[in-house]
Amino acid sequence: MSAENDAREAKLRVLLGRLQDGRHVQNREMRKALGDSAYAEFESACREQLELRKQLKDKPDEIRDYEAKLKRAIFFENRAKALRGKGSQGASKLARAAETAFEQLYEKLDEIISVNRALSGWFDREVRRDASNASDLSSIDAPRVVTAKSGGGYASGIRSKRDTKIAAIEDELARLTDATDERLARAIEARLAKVLGSKR
Repeated sequence: MSAENDAREAKLRVLLGRLQDGRHVQNREMRKALGDSAYAEFESACREQLELRKQLKDKPDEIRDYEAKLKRAIFFENRAKALRGKGSQGASKLARAAETAFEQLYEKLDEIISVNRALSGWFDREVRRDASNASDLSSIDAPRVVTAKSGGGYASGIRSKRDTKIAAIEDELARLTDATDERLARAIEARLAKVLGSKR
């Protein structure tokens, strides 16, 4: 790797470390470290993310219904936990209500996905329910709806601005490494050919 590429890689790794630590990296720093071509790809990825977020603001009615059912189930679950902590006798009744609400939630989820598999992109994880992967009836396992605020959908492809920056830097680091590996392989081949040629 050339000294210039060494310096670029070092700068990219510094920016990557800052982003992974949750610190901010300005776009002008990204442009300088990535170079024009990779920065143009980064800008394109940012535009795609904005478009995805616009699409997510227009939720289908089925998804809104699911969200309402999830909110209700979580409400019962939280109330049951609070009363259980106080030793209240009403805790078990609310726990049963929460379980029923989660059962209804999963029925709604199965209905949504069986009617339109494309709607699975609205959830933050893969939605596939059968006997082998039945989820617990709790808020921990219930799929959440991906929104412009929450991001992170399994099938939606939503990324935060920070994650988009991280991906751009990781892609450029991979390119630099691949280019270095290729140059090294060519150099070894040339050296080997020279050594073998001199022995003839």
